[in-house]
Amino acid sequence: MNDAFMQNAHALEPIKTIARMRGIRDAIAYMKKTDTGSAVTYGFIRKLCDNKEIKCIRAGRKILVNLDEILNYFNTGAGKHGDHS
Repeated sequence: MNDAFMQNAHALEPIKTIARMRGIRDAIAYMKKTDTGSAVTYGFIRKLCDNKEIKCIRAGRKILVNLDEILNYFNTGAGKHGDHS
């Protein structure tokens, strides 16, 4: 094997965890299924994305969010920029 291949071999390692990416509506549905009294809205999560409080990926008109990051945001009260209390 050549040196260039060996130097980049780490890039071929299997992914240990896969991000649970969801559309905003799907993320809200998951939260409401878990907590039927959840008051989280589409507009609020969209605002978090627009203000870069949480990371998101835009795929055409759809906004994908990492479900675990959103849950962590609400569980800890902290997003990308630290405490939000």
